[in-house]
Amino acid sequence: MSWNRSIKMFVALFSLAAVLTACGGGAKEAKTAEPTQDSTQVTAATETPADQTAASSDADTSSDSNTSETDSSVKEGQIGLDSTMDELVEKYADNVGYIRIPLDDHPVRRVSEKDSKNVNIANYSDAVVDVNTGTPIHADSQQLIDDAFPFFTTTQTPDVSYITWEEATNLERAMVKTLFIAREGLLITEDTMNNKDYSAPSFVNTMRFFQQSSEFESMAPVAQTTDDITLTTLYDKARTSWGKLAEIDPAQDEAAFTEAYKAARTEANNAMGFLNVLLSTNKEERIKEIYKE
Repeated sequence: MSWNRSIKMFVALFSLAAVLTACGGGAKEAKTAEPTQDSTQVTAATETPADQTAASSDADTSSDSNTSETDSSVKEGQIGLDSTMDELVEKYADNVGYIRIPLDDHPVRRVSEKDSKNVNIANYSDAVVDVNTGTPIHADSQQLIDDAFPFFTTTQTPDVSYITWEEATNLERAMVKTLFIAREGLLITEDTMNNKDYSAPSFVNTMRFFQQSSEFESMAPVAQTTDDITLTTLYDKARTSWGKLAEIDPAQDEAAFTEAYKAARTEANNAMGFLNVLLSTNKEERIKEIYKE
């Protein structure tokens, strides 16, 4: 089954769901011993645009004490910490094979390709981060996880069995947090549209989050499974729609803002629905049921 078809099928399915609440379910792909390299690829000559800065000095000095001398800090003017895949697997791979780098240990890494000037720049944390600093684009807390993970699992369909937070891929974890915040933001946006109070701090902050999440510098975790690739595609469509929404001044063009909101809401539902499928233990069975294949 092609992944383009998969995406179309999920769009058709979840666009019919009640807005921001009707999610399916899902499970983690735990079959690959070595993660894939689905990341930002740049050449050595063009890797650092003029408007991109090196990782912050705080990130430079907060390296874990166990980090080796050649793996201790980000070079000035460079995005990400130089690493090899062998090093990442040896130091950060869990018992399933997922590479998980803590947020305080330079999660954005640049992995060189053998006999090539190209490097893969990838985020190996479990949050959407600023590619320059490696810091999350939103407050990252245990409370957020405690609120968001149940929402995408047992709250939606309590009769379905789900994987644990520890079993989820980095991308699945990041989407649990980011999509939960986006959902709240879309509900705030809908309320604001009804009240026409576009100066409310909650609305202003929501538009700021949507704008930031859509920017190139905001990097989701690298895909480490095939299902992660599909989830990445759905998230990219969602955040693109959020960015378009944030660009419109509703006080000047309510009609255009309303249409953009509808699109943003649909794309969020598509991503949330697929995420819920991925977090269930019978993911394969549910996907087959959806596709009738």
